[in-house]
Amino acid sequence: MKKKQYIGILFLLALLVVSLFLLLNRRTQAETQQKVLPLLTAKIFKVGKADAMVLQQEDKVIILDAGEEEDGLEIVDYLQKQSLSQVDALIITHFDKDHVGGADTVLEALVVERVILPDYEGISTDYQEMMDALALSKEKNGTQEIRLREDWEMSWGKADILIEPPASYEIPDASKEYDNDFSLITTVRYGDTSLVFMGDAEKRLVRSWLAKNQERQCDFVKMPHHGVYQTALVELMESLRPSSAALCTSQKNPAETKTVELLKAYRVAVFETRNGDITVSSDGVRVSVKQGGS
Repeated sequence: MKKKQYIGILFLLALLVVSLFLLLNRRTQAETQQKVLPLLTAKIFKVGKADAMVLQQEDKVIILDAGEEEDGLEIVDYLQKQSLSQVDALIITHFDKDHVGGADTVLEALVVERVILPDYEGISTDYQEMMDALALSKEKNGTQEIRLREDWEMSWGKADILIEPPASYEIPDASKEYDNDFSLITTVRYGDTSLVFMGDAEKRLVRSWLAKNQERQCDFVKMPHHGVYQTALVELMESLRPSSAALCTSQKNPAETKTVELLKAYRVAVFETRNGDITVSSDGVRVSVKQGGS
């Protein structure tokens, strides 16, 4: 009897070991399949209190905002050093000079397939220079201009891009600084990961964006408006729950202490461009962030 019990126990142990092996093997295979995705990166340039970013999957390129006038050349040089001259999309979140300033340089130097813009008219010289360069790029390269009043989705390599405009472009009464709340908000979904870029959204836009969908959780967020504190940031963190965040700042204009403290309270790793270029990387499974270097 004892011999049969012993054999039965050995059989059960062997069955358990085989089952664990098969389970781990399937999990490893699934992770390996996920990791065959090419690395997606978002480079956020150190260009002072301005937004200038390049998203890449191998030779596929999206430029998200172009900083101030002199920053366009830095973007162009960065891509040309990689022998890249084709851009799938240039997304300008809104028409403040620290977002649109370098767009004319980008359009003149590179072949841009489409330019995605909010649907209102800018009034600055930088905006007009971009529109002049866009008109020439339409003639020369067949560049498509897309003005957004509704959500816009595109497949980009193995990523899905969602760009969301504000609910309205109506200018509030007596408002001078109105176009931050006209910002386009961009979400990049890649495998199991998600990156969110908030433009310069103020509390009115942040709250209306969150009201559309409370399921906004992400791995990384480019924070709105250069780290300026606003009460809606608490709601933003409650919804997004990111592991890391970037803020486009300068030594003269760092992120507000209250914003940084809020992020740390939510256990978010904080990166400011005043300390160097920021590179966000996703393999479709996990997101990593590094600062400085090439």
